[in-house]
Amino acid sequence: MTDSSSGHPAHPHPHAQLDAEVQRELEEALGDKSIEQLMDEAAVEAAAPQRDADGSAPKPAHVGHQDDPDSYAPQMVRGRIHAVTGEDVFVEIPGVSGKNQGVVPLIQFERPPRLGSIMDFVVEREDEKEGLLILSREGAVTKTTWDHLVRGSIVEARVTGTNKGGLELELVGGIRAFMPASQIDLHHVGELEPFIGQKLQGSVQEIDRKARKVLLSRRSFLEREKRVKEEKLWKEIEVGQVRDGTVSSVMEYGVFVDIGGADGLVHVSDMSYSRVDKPGDVVKPGEAVKVKVLKLDAEKKRISLGLKQVAPDPWDTAAQQLAVGQQVTGTVRRLADFGAFVEVQPGVDGLLPVSELSWKRIGKPADVVKEGEVLRVVVLQVDPAKHRLTLSLKQAAGDPWVGAEHKYPRHALVAGTVLSTTDFGAFIEIEAGLEGLVHISELADRRVGQVTDVLKIGQQHQFRVLEVDEDNRRIKLSLKAVSAPVEEASQPVTKDAGKVAAPAGKPAAKSRKRSDLKGGMSGNMLGTGLGDLKL
Repeated sequence: MTDSSSGHPAHPHPHAQLDAEVQRELEEALGDKSIEQLMDEAAVEAAAPQRDADGSAPKPAHVGHQDDPDSYAPQMVRGRIHAVTGEDVFVEIPGVSGKNQGVVPLIQFERPPRLGSIMDFVVEREDEKEGLLILSREGAVTKTTWDHLVRGSIVEARVTGTNKGGLELELVGGIRAFMPASQIDLHHVGELEPFIGQKLQGSVQEIDRKARKVLLSRRSFLEREKRVKEEKLWKEIEVGQVRDGTVSSVMEYGVFVDIGGADGLVHVSDMSYSRVDKPGDVVKPGEAVKVKVLKLDAEKKRISLGLKQVAPDPWDTAAQQLAVGQQVTGTVRRLADFGAFVEVQPGVDGLLPVSELSWKRIGKPADVVKEGEVLRVVVLQVDPAKHRLTLSLKQAAGDPWVGAEHKYPRHALVAGTVLSTTDFGAFIEIEAGLEGLVHISELADRRVGQVTDVLKIGQQHQFRVLEVDEDNRRIKLSLKAVSAPVEEASQPVTKDAGKVAAPAGKPAAKSRKRSDLKGGMSGNMLGTGLGDLKL
């Protein structure tokens, strides 16, 4: 059965030859309009079609084609030029899919090839009827005429305009073509105008010889090209290789990098030795990068890549540059409930535990430091093998207990703030990290029922220093001794049932009964029982 208008063998409607996915996308792109209507909206009329001497449409000079050329995955082959006949060049290719001869259009050569010469070709498809492989020159683009235009051909066309459905193009010789938006690239294309004037390569999907119009798919061409590269890539790729790539897309969890035939994933944790919150802050789509192959899964076709692994690991030199006790400068990168992470070198973060933030009591790290703040810290621990670094902010500020006996001598008056109260007394902050205890018996000369009857949290008062124990980090204070004469306040506290030595010329004070103290606690706890209480 033939087409009476053209003399060609009849074929099913071209849409039936497309795979299901391409068919669906074409229908969505076309809507209620035909390809001809979309092309006629903005393109000028093409030149009048040429006819053969007998008035019929010209026959393609190629040897025939499969109904579904995309079903044959292209591959690279090497062959010897056997013969040049008319517009075709015949090539001997031993051992490829059972075929030993292929054909390539002469138009793809700058000059007729020399017989016997060996060249590389791309197998585009098989012609089962003729028993030939349809070839094209490696890297060549078919600049075709109607005589060489067949479905599956790879052609070059210039974009002349756009419409809401896709691109309008023109092939060599004035052949008009249309490319749906879904067929322009492997990924979605938003703006079409930037393509105007560009030359694109595409695969011929439909041919309407009567209307002299062609439907192209650049995506089909790119997919076929990618399959060839992917096959070659999986033969060469190995774990540990460093390869050049291009960032194809950026996700929240990392980036995909095209390494020439396949995309590999660079997880966010493998992008930089420093913490990365947003992958887009490190690389952008289209950016050229070097990556290291970390893991391969040939069965699932998955490739894991690393960006940071290409650069030296900063922890390799951390052991030589950082020492315990050393003071370093760092920037607060992140806060957590248990402390803060501080970057002391590019890619080297240390943990500043909440207990090492301040000598005084704090509620949360944000009460002391903020993200982005530059700090002076002391190195407490370095473990390059485990990438662990422990830091201290309070050690860098100096231990307030060092020299406390000289700074706050016995009987001195000091200002302090009430931090907390208990049944037996109150804790007083003299300075950041330096706290003293005023016992309930030292609050007033009278009997005190509850500490809060005299002191409230947050109040500021003056206190008299009774004793400083720098080694055990304890200071005993007195509120009632503030108003007492210096001579009286200077008398030492004894361990004899709470008796206090009287000034010269005065009778000794009577011992206070144990019941005078709240809860039955005796005053000698200032010298004994509380001596074991660590502040």
